[in-house]
Amino acid sequence: MKKQYYLDLGLLIIILGLSLYLLGQVDNPVYTIILISFAIIFSYINLRFRIIFKYPYEGKLSISNYSGYFQILLGKLLYIIGLINLVNTDSDKQHNFIIYGFIPVIWYLSMFHNTAYIYDSYLIYNFSRVIDIQDIERYEMKKKSLDTYVIIVHMKNQKALKLSLNDSNYHKLQLEIK
Repeated sequence: MKKQYYLDLGLLIIILGLSLYLLGQVDNPVYTIILISFAIIFSYINLRFRIIFKYPYEGKLSISNYSGYFQILLGKLLYIIGLINLVNTDSDKQHNFIIYGFIPVIWYLSMFHNTAYIYDSYLIYNFSRVIDIQDIERYEMKKKSLDTYVIIVHMKNQKALKLSLNDSNYHKLQLEIK
C-alpha cells in the first residue's frame, strides 16, 4: 500500500502545483471555489491515507481495494484534465458542464468506500478510524463477491459499521473474534 500512497501523493503534488499555477487564469470565481474545494478534499484524503504508515496494510490487496484505489486516482486525473481544459479553452463560453459535472463524479471517486483491514488487534476502517477488535461484539457476513466479504460489524456500544474485507483480513477477523 505504500507504493499506492506515494503515487497518490505524487498526483496530489501535481494537483496542488497546477492549481497554484492555473487557478489565477480561471475567470469565474465559482469555478475557482469549486476547484479549490476539491484540492482541499484531495489533500484531506491523502492525510487520511497516511494511516498505512502507522498501521501497515499486510497481505494482498483485493480486487475491490484495487478498484477503490483506481477510482481515487481517476478522480484526481479528472481534476487535472478538467482544470487544464478549463484554462485552455475559450474563456467566453460557459464551462458549467465541465465543472458541475465533475462535482458528483470527483466527490464519489474521492471517497474510501467501506475500506477496512486488520492490523494486529485493530480494525482500520475507511483509513481514518482505528477500532480495537475487543470492542466488537459480533459481525455478520452479508455477501461475498470475488475475494471481498461485505460484513456488518456490531460494536459493544451498539453502533454498526458496514465494511468490506478481503479474504485474508476476513479470516484474521474470524480468528480474533471467537
